This record gives sequence, C-alpha cells and structure tokens, in this order.
Amino acid sequence: MTQATIIVNPSSGKEEALDYLRSVEELLQSQGYEVTVKETQKEGDATGYSIAACEAGADMIVSIGGDGTLHETINGLSGQAHQPKLGIIPLGTVNDFARALQIPLIPEEAVRTLASSRVQLVDAGRLNNRLFINVVAAGKLAESLTSVSSDDKSRLGALAYFKEGIKELAGNASHPLTIQHDGKTWAGETPLFLAALTNSVGGG
Repeated sequence: MTQATIIVNPSSGKEEALDYLRSVEELLQSQGYEVTVKETQKEGDATGYSIAACEAGADMIVSIGGDGTLHETINGLSGQAHQPKLGIIPLGTVNDFARALQIPLIPEEAVRTLASSRVQLVDAGRLNNRLFINVVAAGKLAESLTSVSSDDKSRLGALAYFKEGIKELAGNASHPLTIQHDGKTWAGETPLFLAALTNSVGGG
C-alpha cells in the first residue's frame, strides 16, 4: 500500500486546521494511501516529520498550514535520497506559494486537488544552507514581521503584518546591508531586502 504523511499545524487557518484534517485523510485513503498524521507543536517539528517520512519511504507528504509550515517541510525534503510528492493545503495568513501555483485558497477546494495526478516542478533557492521556494527577506522590517503573534494573525489576518510594518517604518528602519551577487557587491542601507522565486509576495 502506498504511504502518505500529513504534517499539520493545529494553529493555522484561525486554528481550524484540524477541521480539515479528516477531509484530507478520507480523500487520501480513498486514493489507496495508508495515512500517518503528525501535528506540529514547536519550531522544527515539520522538518523532522518530513525527514522521517522520506526515510520511511512515504509516497506523499501533505502540508496543512501556512508558508512557515511549508518552509519547514520542504527543508526536510532537502537532500533526501527518496523524494515524495508534496501536497499543499494552504491555511496560513498569506499563502504566497499556493497563490503562485494557483492552488485554491479555499481549503475544501485545495483538498480536492490531492486527487490529481498532476505534478509541478518548482525552483528552489538556498541561503545559509536553508532552502526557500517562495521568498527570502532580510532587514529590520523583515525581522519585525516575524514577531507577529499567532493571536494577532488569527484575529487580524494579513492586517497583522501591515500593523507591525507600519510601526517599524515609523522609526528608523534602515539597516546596513552588503549583497554579493554575480561577481558584484552592493552596499548600503535599506529597511528590506527581498529575493522572490514566485510572483506572489505578501499576498500581492
């Protein structure tokens, strides 16, 4: 029997992730998968579960959560001899990667895509030995956005990031930065450095 591992962040989707978990399980089982469910509790859990799924020979990994859960999951896939297919149920605040791949942002519709046999290859970048498949950001503005609490994201949605960004920009948000690229060097001050692999950043 083919194997699938579901990695779910219970706090995603305004804490509704577990409401969709059963639908994902039922669909995968109808497709002939034996399903294992792993709930994240802390940072790094999704990466560990992803590594374990690869080592166990899983045929598919499904990430239920936001871009952060997805980021950890793909870093678990990095360098593994066995590479499962990756399914995505976007339940985060912004879901940039799902937007870029035109995966439905309505959870019920995203679940149905798991029955498709279509597989899409995507680009990946590497920074400081970590993979990214959507965007990497640096600077004081980027740092302020990582401090947005789960409560604020559940209560305010994308406005939670806007609120933190405005607070940072109201102060002295510039940060010295040196970028080495293509044999050249750029140095200066900026509130934000952004490198994107997709056409969706911050929900736009």
